[in-house]
Amino acid sequence: MTQPDLSSLQIEESSIRVKTTFDADKTKRYLRSYIFDDIEEGTHVAAMIYTPRTTDAFLSGTTTQRAYNLMKKHVSAPVKQYDIISLMPDLLVSEDLPFAQASYDEINYQFVEQTLQQVRAKNGVVLCGWGSPGRLMHHLPAFEDLFNEYADILYCSGITSKGEPNHLRLTVDDSPMITYREMQQKAKKLRRK
Repeated sequence: MTQPDLSSLQIEESSIRVKTTFDADKTKRYLRSYIFDDIEEGTHVAAMIYTPRTTDAFLSGTTTQRAYNLMKKHVSAPVKQYDIISLMPDLLVSEDLPFAQASYDEINYQFVEQTLQQVRAKNGVVLCGWGSPGRLMHHLPAFEDLFNEYADILYCSGITSKGEPNHLRLTVDDSPMITYREMQQKAKKLRRK
């Protein structure tokens, strides 16, 4: 077996800093940021996911990488920062309820709001990808109002049968990007059926 000729390869060094913000117990990951130090001026993109379990707090992998590859096609500048925002609920379980219900987490809300402000300021986009379980969280009135305020930068790669943005794991490089408003209109039609 002959060895491939590597003389034509170019090696470029780049630095990617990763910053992760947890709660004190490290059971909730509110935000993970990838900062590309070799990009001097660039845009800011983010993916918004639903992260209800402590096991998700440390994970990021091919799913979020596919989301990044899709988003960078929809911005005009190179990406300087990529954030993964967790919709991180406090789940209330009651004997009176047949299911878990999300409660408002003020710290989570602050991270979501701050990231949306930063992305808008840098002409970036946010890919919503929480899937059907996220309805526990984003239908809380404070989040609904916030997402309506930032609807111009919110996108998704499709819609579930329950009217929520497709989970990021269903996102591929050539997924269509539909606006948050389009998703809301499609969701209304689904609820009428």
